[in-house]
Amino acid sequence: MTIEKFLQEKLQADLTKITHESQNSTFVGDSTKFKQKIFVKVFAQKGKFLTEKAVNEQLNTRVLDSFAVKQTQQFVLVMKDLAPTDVKGQITSALAFKMGIQLARFHQNVKPFSGIYLNNRLFEKAKFDSNSLQNEEIKSRLLQVLALFTARKADIAADLTAHATTVLHGDVGLRNYKIVGGHLSLIDFERARMGVNYQDFIKLFYQDFRLNQGLITSFISGYQECGEEVAVTPLTQAFLIFITAIGIMKYTEKIVDEPFKEIGEQMLTTCFSFLGVGSHDSVKANMHALIYTN
Repeated sequence: MTIEKFLQEKLQADLTKITHESQNSTFVGDSTKFKQKIFVKVFAQKGKFLTEKAVNEQLNTRVLDSFAVKQTQQFVLVMKDLAPTDVKGQITSALAFKMGIQLARFHQNVKPFSGIYLNNRLFEKAKFDSNSLQNEEIKSRLLQVLALFTARKADIAADLTAHATTVLHGDVGLRNYKIVGGHLSLIDFERARMGVNYQDFIKLFYQDFRLNQGLITSFISGYQECGEEVAVTPLTQAFLIFITAIGIMKYTEKIVDEPFKEIGEQMLTTCFSFLGVGSHDSVKANMHALIYTN
């Protein structure tokens, strides 16, 4: 029996599979059992299943049921369907401001929960991940940058220890901002983890904002509107950009994605520019991702 047929019988629902970018399967449809339209998310990893469930239970009353399917070793979360729609059109400063507000509210409202990924030991992980790469040229550049950050490890480590107190969304991007009931909302919480709030900005700034200074400024204004601040120093911010770049290089070594790899390269350029190293032709725009606050 397929997972779809199993779910339809168990939930007494007429389900339609939704195309999804992740490894998870998602379904939507009317359920006789729950007497409403439901959204069903099937996870291959228990940790992500438990994380998505825990965050939703803090933020809303959507969760209707959850269970493991022993036959397929999958985990199922059944929730009320919110009928989200995509954000249409170009990202404007007004939209970026609202995105900042929504992320600030997430950071304020979600508290650490049992089993949350702690996301610590970043220096050790950076060394291990860099050395695991097959591409010697990229590996060499990453280790060069890591050595420069390691020379200032004490300052960065102290900064991380002081400020890695936020439950991060873990995958902030335009595709995870949706319109729900006429309002902008964040969805998909399976990658939530502990960390520094700035970590949730990085991919958004490079990938969706394309380092547009106006959009970044508007987003930060929205974030600060809720009383939140970027507390870590620009040095630590640059280090966290470097950590993100390593992750992109690992991913694109396994899965060919040239545009995404180029974003990783931009992040490395930011690091080189900040550290004042090499003959890289850095454009000033590459520094826009760094937030300087008083």
